[in-house]
Amino acid sequence: MCGPCQNTLTGRSARRRSLECGRVQHLAHETDGLCAHGCLAAVGYTGQVMDKYTPRLMFQLLLAAFFILCVVVSPSMAQSGLMTGIVYDDRGEPIRGATMRAENPAAYPRTLTTTSDQKGRISLVGLRSGQWHFTVEYPGFQPTSFAMPITAASSSRPPRPVIVRMERIASLILAGPLEGVDVKLLRADLTAADEAYAKGDFDAAITGYSAALTKAPALTSIGLQLGNAYRQKKDTAKAVDAFETVLKADPANGTALYELGEIREGEGQLDVARDFYQKAATADPSWAKPVLQLGILASNQGQTDAAIEQLKKVAIVDPKSAEAVQAESLLQKISR
Repeated sequence: MCGPCQNTLTGRSARRRSLECGRVQHLAHETDGLCAHGCLAAVGYTGQVMDKYTPRLMFQLLLAAFFILCVVVSPSMAQSGLMTGIVYDDRGEPIRGATMRAENPAAYPRTLTTTSDQKGRISLVGLRSGQWHFTVEYPGFQPTSFAMPITAASSSRPPRPVIVRMERIASLILAGPLEGVDVKLLRADLTAADEAYAKGDFDAAITGYSAALTKAPALTSIGLQLGNAYRQKKDTAKAVDAFETVLKADPANGTALYELGEIREGEGQLDVARDFYQKAATADPSWAKPVLQLGILASNQGQTDAAIEQLKKVAIVDPKSAEAVQAESLLQKISR
């Protein structure tokens, strides 16, 4: 007697009998006295379902598959995190094309890689929560390694970027902005400042960047970090001073122009902010961020045509960027 379909099987021969229980037609070897319906895991069963599953059985199978996916996939997805950073050389200039490798033996996949963009910016998404080891490499420079814990990403509190500084392999004759500078002392100041910034100790970071800037005032990247530290501390006036000092040495510094645009926009000086964003986009035609901000600013002011023009331009400037994805999303909202 088969429990599910109440069909009685007699004998223990190996011949196959077609059974019809009213819900499903199937074949079964009579080696265990049970038919296939509801007994697919029975010992000795070698038959197969011929027609179609019942709606109830199909629902049970789908429910089981969903449960397995929830158990296997969801925890790792829920625990994914983000790492961002900026790669500089030993003269404070951003490095484009540096390779960063992230490794964690307890994660899957165990290794992830990415490269820095034209501004030295670097990021990795989908990192499982836990301790990761990072290695940054670039031809002609000594590899830089460090370890740090990764936690689940939060849209309300994005991680602060890690500052990575790389040293040249060969001993080069220092000239230009570092001529006559004690590089070891400069590096010590920058390392201490970077570590303080990463920890959120912005007072210590400001002290370190200021000391480094005194030793090498021509290194505009230090001035940018000093301005960012003041912004994090919400000392807007000193942040503006820091970025304007950078522009005195480098009038086409797109990052300083963009930062001043954000500050002025936050103060409600929208026309001034727009001017800074436009200058930033002109200074670095491959940078999509100021173009996106011009589109957002126009949209917020109800200037739909101007907003659409700028948002479409983002995909032209850098089609693979996060800004391009955001611009496309905003375009869809505007067109509704």
